Amino acid sequence: MAAFQGNVQPIRLKYSVQQALGKHLLSCYPHEACGVLLGAAAAGGMLIDTYVPLRNVAPDPLHTFTPHPEEWINVLYNEPTIIGLFHSHPHSAPIPSVADYKGLTALGPEFALYLIGSPNTKDSGNPILNGFYIKRLPDDRGGNLFRGLSQAPLHVLLK
Repeated sequence: MAAFQGNVQPIRLKYSVQQALGKHLLSCYPHEACGVLLGAAAAGGMLIDTYVPLRNVAPDPLHTFTPHPEEWINVLYNEPTIIGLFHSHPHSAPIPSVADYKGLTALGPEFALYLIGSPNTKDSGNPILNGFYIKRLPDDRGGNLFRGLSQAPLHVLLK
């Protein structure tokens, strides 16, 4: 779903989702925030209509995230519209790190999107966000292997 006439399709998120991401990111600061994105494929891209925050229980939450196991299992089995994962980089730009790439290999095919946010010192209510499509290709055993990320335009829908 990432390619559309040679261009990367946009990722759209509701204004309320942008606000929820910003609130969660700031409430976790200086630790990393994490959660799942709910939504669906929409004409010309993906639409994120809900954000479900998860507690970060990583041993070093300043530099990494690990979703709370019970919350993670609950959301995987009870939220049928999961389309992506969000986490924050509280002290750096919202671009994937080496650890981010390694962690993406464990996500199932329902995770099509990956959002990273950083605090915005100019506008504390709205985070700086970057959105990516998770690229997978078929492997020799009939499954799909993680192959990388493709940055996509990110559009916030007005109220």
